[in-house]
Amino acid sequence: MDMKKTIGAIVAGYVVQFGGNFLIHGVWLKQDYINTASLWRSSEAMNSRMWAMFLGVLIYAVGAVLIYVRGVESKPWVGQGIRFGILLALVTTVCNSLISWVTMPMPHMLAVKWMVGEGLLAILFGLVVAAICRPKSAAA
Repeated sequence: MDMKKTIGAIVAGYVVQFGGNFLIHGVWLKQDYINTASLWRSSEAMNSRMWAMFLGVLIYAVGAVLIYVRGVESKPWVGQGIRFGILLALVTTVCNSLISWVTMPMPHMLAVKWMVGEGLLAILFGLVVAAICRPKSAAA
């Protein structure tokens, strides 16, 4: 494991994940959250816990990158990144969205939007990590 590449992938993955989450949840789904405001904490309550969101995204980035670097193969990095992103989406976004839809009185389309938006973000995350951590012998 190349520590410099691993740390670079963690940093890049964190930026991609946090920026993507902002675009998905703070921009694209903003109106959906306004329409379902009774389900969520107030802005003030969320802001006071923002440190936990920063920590959660960091834990995700570290864990996902470490899983990737342990399983990377000497194969084209694009395919590996897409596959890894799809698997990340399945075990995180799809699972959590379905559980939230079952346990909370939320519109099913919000869960679908989470799966689509965060699923695509997971694939982008996988591609960024794969691009940074690709073995020297891996072809494009």
